[in-house]
Amino acid sequence: MTQCVKTRIDILRHGLPEGHGCLRGHTDFPITESGLVQMHTAVKGLNDIEQIITSPLLRCSDFAYMFAQKFALPCHHFAHWKEMDFGEWDGQSHDSLWQQHGASLEQYWQNPWLSTPHGGEALKDFDLRIEQAWKHLLDNFLGQNILLVTHAGVMKQLMRILLEMPESTSYLHRIDLPYAARYRVTVTTDDSGMHWPQIQWPTEQQY
Repeated sequence: MTQCVKTRIDILRHGLPEGHGCLRGHTDFPITESGLVQMHTAVKGLNDIEQIITSPLLRCSDFAYMFAQKFALPCHHFAHWKEMDFGEWDGQSHDSLWQQHGASLEQYWQNPWLSTPHGGEALKDFDLRIEQAWKHLLDNFLGQNILLVTHAGVMKQLMRILLEMPESTSYLHRIDLPYAARYRVTVTTDDSGMHWPQIQWPTEQQY
């Protein structure tokens, strides 16, 4: 019998970017200096990373490449780890969106599984994209310690997938992930290739 394989993924949200008050989505707002400080603080003591995976958007990738260079680590960017695409709403201020698309916006937030932003990505497609990104990660980086730098929407959707939560809007409003939030997923892969993920909130005692 072969030994089970453990893969550890620390998942980090970007820090404060430009574009305050906007629905950022795929819009490539850069990270601020304050945001970089938040991210460096969030990974302090995380010294055993072997691979870095990042969303290609600047608010994630700038820090990821900086961290990779500091520790001489490989860094991979994958488009599948981008935030949700909000189409015509993307990059616009919340105030402007409520003024122009108030009814559609309210309908969307009440049940995003049944409503799609103008020209944007359906939540079912986003959910499938994150599921595929997770499978790709485990297929290609099994048994390693990984830092994944991504977005709040991605982190919530991944949590929904891992916890097998129902397709409802409630989890979106009940999970608060501030800038530079981090949670850890430890995946045990058994002899048959079955993955058993466990979500954890890392503490200093784990380092």
